[in-house]
Amino acid sequence: MTWFIIAIVIIILIPIVLLLSKAEKPYSAVTYYDRAKEVGFTITEANRIKNKARELGIVDPGEALWHTRELDMVIAGFTEEFRAQKVDKQRDTIAFMEKLYDFRKRLEFDNPRYKFGIHSTKLIHRNQKLRVLIHGMGVYQSTLIDNNERYLVITYPMGVRVDPGFNWKGKKISVYFRRENDAEYVFDTYVLDEVRINNIPVLQIAHSDSLFRSQKRKSIRMRANSPAYLYLLRKGDTAYERPERIPGLRCIVEDISDDGAAIRIGGKAKAGMMVKVQLWINDDIIVMSGTVKGVDYETNKNQSVLHIQAMPLSPRMRNLVRSHVYNIKERAKHEDESTLLDGNIFST
Repeated sequence: MTWFIIAIVIIILIPIVLLLSKAEKPYSAVTYYDRAKEVGFTITEANRIKNKARELGIVDPGEALWHTRELDMVIAGFTEEFRAQKVDKQRDTIAFMEKLYDFRKRLEFDNPRYKFGIHSTKLIHRNQKLRVLIHGMGVYQSTLIDNNERYLVITYPMGVRVDPGFNWKGKKISVYFRRENDAEYVFDTYVLDEVRINNIPVLQIAHSDSLFRSQKRKSIRMRANSPAYLYLLRKGDTAYERPERIPGLRCIVEDISDDGAAIRIGGKAKAGMMVKVQLWINDDIIVMSGTVKGVDYETNKNQSVLHIQAMPLSPRMRNLVRSHVYNIKERAKHEDESTLLDGNIFST
């Protein structure tokens, strides 16, 4: 019996040992250069990456072509080197860094969480912001406050006015939401009931396993919460990335990426406006112009979140934004800055 147990243990341990030994085995030179070619780097660029990785103490340079942690170290190393040598604004340097950041983006989106998303409303987290389309009435803002096995509980759709005796039960609605670091979703459902929690009206809506996933995220966003200035662009303005010398309208940049930003302002706003935002992250000034594609207005705060789709950034500005998006240590952290907001700076 004892020998039988030992044999079973050995059978179990052998695959584990083989797997661990394989995982610890460094990438060969052939594997490294094959990988570099596959992802678009020339031999010269591959050598530069390998040398920088070794300079930074990365034992196996191949890790920089497979894992974001090591690649981030290499990018940070090049950034520091190019700035010290004062060549960071040269065209060939910018092109090389852009190539590194493009690959960094590709590695990030290879993560399964960006590919598969969710399929059921049971996986939506509390406090998720929602847009609720009430058939025959319009689109309103709401928030998910509870998610249990039987139903979702959402706040009363903001701004809805109904006649006395109106019954929500059985009403068909469509719900839209933007899941962080994923995509936008929409699903159709029905209102099960209207109840009160602490004397506040809420709606109970039915779960759905038929989520439609659209507008998959094309860039990685950084949580910023940074004070900034916002400017209205007028017809004929072309200085999309030129820093402004005078203060604009105070706002908060909630998040930012190389293709847009979410900006919180005081008061109401409307979609379709052309704007420029200017902010500082550490010692870097970032200037981005674009179109307001959507607005989330919060009545209780009298504030709006503008979802801005940026005009294509120059390679230099795009690299600058990405340098902060992918470097956690440099992300700006600010405490409560709601007092920095100007009130009613955009009126509908």
